[in-house]
Amino acid sequence: MTLRDYLIVFRHYGALIVATILAAATLTWVLTPAHAQGPVTSYTATATLLAASSENPQLPPSLPLGRIALYVTTGVVPVRVAKKVGFVGQPTELAGRIDVGQDSEAMALTITSSNTDSKRAGLIVNTFADEAVAFFSGTRPEAAGTRLSILQRGIPVAEAHKGTLIPPGRPQRTGLAAGLGLLLGLAIALVLNRLDSRMRSREEIQEALGLPIIAEVPKLARGQRASAGTLVVTEPLSPFADGYRAARTAISHTLGRSAKPSDMSPRERRGTRTNHTPWVLVTSANPGDGKTTSVGNLAASFAESGKSVLVLDADLRSPDTHNVFDVPQGAGISDYLTDPDFGPLSNLVRPTNLPGVKIITAGTQLEHPTSLASRMVALQEGTRQLADVVIVDSAPLLAASEVFDLLPLVDTIMLVVRSGRLSETSGNRVSELLGRFRVPVSGVLLIGTSRSRGHGYGYGYGYGESGRRRSEKPVDHRAQRGAFDPAADEDGQSSDIDTHGSSGPRSAAVPGSGARSPRANRATG
Repeated sequence: MTLRDYLIVFRHYGALIVATILAAATLTWVLTPAHAQGPVTSYTATATLLAASSENPQLPPSLPLGRIALYVTTGVVPVRVAKKVGFVGQPTELAGRIDVGQDSEAMALTITSSNTDSKRAGLIVNTFADEAVAFFSGTRPEAAGTRLSILQRGIPVAEAHKGTLIPPGRPQRTGLAAGLGLLLGLAIALVLNRLDSRMRSREEIQEALGLPIIAEVPKLARGQRASAGTLVVTEPLSPFADGYRAARTAISHTLGRSAKPSDMSPRERRGTRTNHTPWVLVTSANPGDGKTTSVGNLAASFAESGKSVLVLDADLRSPDTHNVFDVPQGAGISDYLTDPDFGPLSNLVRPTNLPGVKIITAGTQLEHPTSLASRMVALQEGTRQLADVVIVDSAPLLAASEVFDLLPLVDTIMLVVRSGRLSETSGNRVSELLGRFRVPVSGVLLIGTSRSRGHGYGYGYGYGESGRRRSEKPVDHRAQRGAFDPAADEDGQSSDIDTHGSSGPRSAAVPGSGARSPRANRATG
């Protein structure tokens, strides 16, 4: 992974990383005492005894050093020491707190004790040394032939403190915990990113689908979601509205190229124009990608350009396009297809809350959507006389099979993809399915992108949130967007922009019909 890939991962999982940091810091702050104590100082005292023969100090004692050490730690010696030092407890417990070492070459014993009280450490060691000397100086038969003498009395010495990696203070420990929480959050983010196959960047989406992204619509704020389907009308100068206008321009160009093959001369192109009303299919890979919202805004963008628009709610499994246009559900497509004697199709056309936009709802006979979709040919001819552009809202490609009955009927397709929702596997599957039909695909409308990514739909400038920011210099939209046919007619003028055989932004070729995707280009390179 490159540095850019890591930055993308950290941006996507920023909330998780911050939550991990806060959890680690908060937990450490709560568990750490407000006034944490530093390391406790311990003192060690050691007394050295020499063992020799009671008859001749130059000779070794009659008892081995191990037996002498046993008498020091058991029997009457610990009892006497406990009484003198005021120890509360069993004498054997006190004896367990000392360590008796043996040096057979020097015939010496060392008595060592540690305590946090320096005076107490010295008192215990020296009392054991005194009582041991007194025990072997008496007339006890078990001590016959052995005498002990004190070579050095115990002097308490403070132990040197070793450095610790964990600071004692609450602020220091909290800071350290926050750093560890950051590392943990980054590790979790990398693992989740490895396990998550959903695509978020435009490069990933373009490569998986083999289609260009013709427009990007930023993520909506929570307060804008209620009117998301009509943003082109309610917020005409916003980046959201401009994104849908860019998609409209790309669709217009796709329709123009379909009506006028690129190998024709300008005069031949003008001769091929017809009164054919195009069908534009708006679909997505999965439910919840913003398909129906895009239908509403795309219809509004065509209407504001002077076209009459007819919207068909052909998602017969989950019809909700009528909600976008504030139209109640009623007789519609399913009723017309079910009853051959239903009457003129114009009786089903209903006005909407958008000027220039009308709708035919899904209808009420929705028990068998698959069989109804196969009869759409009867509907097609009737709708071509009712508007300049027909926009069809269909079921998602990977969620319902009836959408494939519509593909041969439409003039172009716009695929709606929500950032972070489409997996690479699903993207490849969509590309494969679209490649089976020779229908021009205008491209991909990417929904829910970050606003910081700028106006990826082609403008050299953009409006801000209020719509008041303007470019200081006049901008040649024709040159920047590439939205017009570069070929001129005999009079040196460009051909008209029109959905009935006009030119617009370059369309995307159908996957599998001649154009190579970035993935295919990389594979062959």
